[in-house]
Amino acid sequence: MSRPSGGNGELARGVGSTAAKGAVLIGLAVIVGVFLLQRVDTSTARTPSTPVNTVKTTTTVKTAESTTTSTVRTTPVKTPDQLQVLVLNGGAPTGAAALLRTKLQQVGYTNQPQASTWTGHTQAGTSVMCKSGFDREAVALSQQTALQGAKVVAFPTPPPPSSEAVDCVVVAGSS
Repeated sequence: MSRPSGGNGELARGVGSTAAKGAVLIGLAVIVGVFLLQRVDTSTARTPSTPVNTVKTTTTVKTAESTTTSTVRTTPVKTPDQLQVLVLNGGAPTGAAALLRTKLQQVGYTNQPQASTWTGHTQAGTSVMCKSGFDREAVALSQQTALQGAKVVAFPTPPPPSSEAVDCVVVAGSS
């Protein structure tokens, strides 16, 4: 390659545009690769027939001055379509629980019985309550746009009506 005399900068512009085109091409390849992995990868952490049980491993370290205990969960988090969620109306306007149920279904929480009313219960705001062992799922559920501002609270005793066969209950309260 010979360079034309005069130094008018054409070679530098050619190299710069070629590098930019290469970077764009690599970026597109990465985006297509990520998209294909999301679409094609159907592997799961467990088989559907495997029951999900909360298993805790506790490690205790003792020193001369203190004792430290850490708990590590070894079971996978339930995905939105695996989590059984009941939506109840606890003081919100009529139809609010059904609307909230529909919004949750649209973001993948499809394993839900019909929304209902928690007769005799009123509260301010929306809350998420999950049974013992579903703390991670409660946090993930509370972060959905439909539940913006919802509080994660402990599962009550006695439990809400019709909650025997569900993992979590969402209660829509008054504003």
